[in-house]
Amino acid sequence: MISIKLVIGESSWNIISAYAPHIGLDEDEKKRFWEALDEMVRDVPSNDKAFIGGDFNGHIGSSSRGYDDVHKGCGFGIWNDEGVALLNFARAFGLVIASCIREATREVLGVSRGLSSKHQGSWWWNEKVKKKVEAKKKAYAKFAESKDEEDKWKNWEYKIARRKVKLAVPMAKDAAFESLYTTLDSSEKKVV
Repeated sequence: MISIKLVIGESSWNIISAYAPHIGLDEDEKKRFWEALDEMVRDVPSNDKAFIGGDFNGHIGSSSRGYDDVHKGCGFGIWNDEGVALLNFARAFGLVIASCIREATREVLGVSRGLSSKHQGSWWWNEKVKKKVEAKKKAYAKFAESKDEEDKWKNWEYKIARRKVKLAVPMAKDAAFESLYTTLDSSEKKVV
């Protein structure tokens, strides 16, 4: 388990990552895990937001069966003992179990999806990189049109364009990460 506290503007977020012991392991080990998680969550001030993610090695099932206050049927199959332990833990702390937190995380932390589905994981992609890639594509078209292999490799325009893209990509990533860290620092980011 690990806990990180982020202060973003006026909000404090306590993010806990927890991985429960596997099914079939010693019951004492499972008990120690739940006691440690209990202590970690109790240490979160009541006016802070708590976000717990991880693998609890249990099934909560697709039916909420009496746990409507913490579970809206986001699981699958039927629950097991480990899943019931998670449901009881969530109820004890007034937490809600969600199977998909991606949208909430993006909303809170401002993570984007990229410019298009083609570059979905490339949120750093910018106009400069886009222009260099377009220039490389045009140069490649000329390169591909050449029938003679010797003439092909004399086409330096494509080689230069390819190298420019290779240089632009890390520069764009560096600039994007620098901007991200500057934004977080200006929001009085604190990690505890």
